[in-house]
Amino acid sequence: MADDRQERSFMDIIFDPTAWKQDPLLPVERRSDIYPAIDPQLAWSSQSFAGKTVLIVGASRGIGQTIALYYAKAGASVAITARSSLKLTEELIKKDAPKAKVLSYEADVKDKNRAAEVVKDIVEKCGGLDVLIYNSAASLAWEKRLGDVDIDGWWNAFEVNIRGALCYVQPAIPHLEKAKGYCILITSTMSTVRAPLTSDYSITKHTLVRLAEYVQIEYPAIHTFAIHPCSVPTEFTQKARIGNVLLPDKPDLAAGTALALCSGRYDWLAGRYVDSNWDLDEVEEKYKAQIIEKDLLVSKLALPTI
Repeated sequence: MADDRQERSFMDIIFDPTAWKQDPLLPVERRSDIYPAIDPQLAWSSQSFAGKTVLIVGASRGIGQTIALYYAKAGASVAITARSSLKLTEELIKKDAPKAKVLSYEADVKDKNRAAEVVKDIVEKCGGLDVLIYNSAASLAWEKRLGDVDIDGWWNAFEVNIRGALCYVQPAIPHLEKAKGYCILITSTMSTVRAPLTSDYSITKHTLVRLAEYVQIEYPAIHTFAIHPCSVPTEFTQKARIGNVLLPDKPDLAAGTALALCSGRYDWLAGRYVDSNWDLDEVEEKYKAQIIEKDLLVSKLALPTI
């Protein structure tokens, strides 16, 4: 029988459970917007991030933009980077958090020298760095198998998603370590999926989970998380040709989760994969002991029960 998979679109595949594989999902309530455990109102009213400096890499729109706004409203000095214009993010913060200090940098995440310059300038102007959030991503359109992809385009996902993360993590390490701060690498639920046509994105997002584990292992003073932010329509999802039916969430879900993970309450999840769709109160109540005891939510080779 002829193999017809090359004729199928990603949307055909995603609705066919025989065509792809998903790692088990944590059986907790799935959220799509702000809920009590990540409600930012207390952080905003108490200005709990006053005196802190947060760098968001990839903040010109969508999820990154919303994350930047949430930290600014919580009192943080916010540094934002992107290759494209940051004017809309600057205007949004100025409108909703007029007292916030905002530093903007045009930067290509693949340029390690520029990344080092950005971190150095932030530390000089703000006195330190407390939180790093890496939110840049790249992917080919999800329409070709490995034998047909443009290799340079395929490898670009590794340059942006992995090299770019390291370009910012490395110069930030001494400052985050000094601050006993936080590092959030924005991964994706696709890191847990093995679906045809998505190899560049899924492999690199899985690697980001592993990178978070290594940052935590080598620098335990830095609380590091790999988080699936949420599923929302963005310029990236349009380029990857992902249908909006699969994107039901609000960007506030990612921003609220990022803010909550840097509050200190969820430090026990450091070094692990966290899905913003999970109800974190329920995760803590039902699974905290088991996650810690069995070292779960990390990358492992699944073996038969012996």
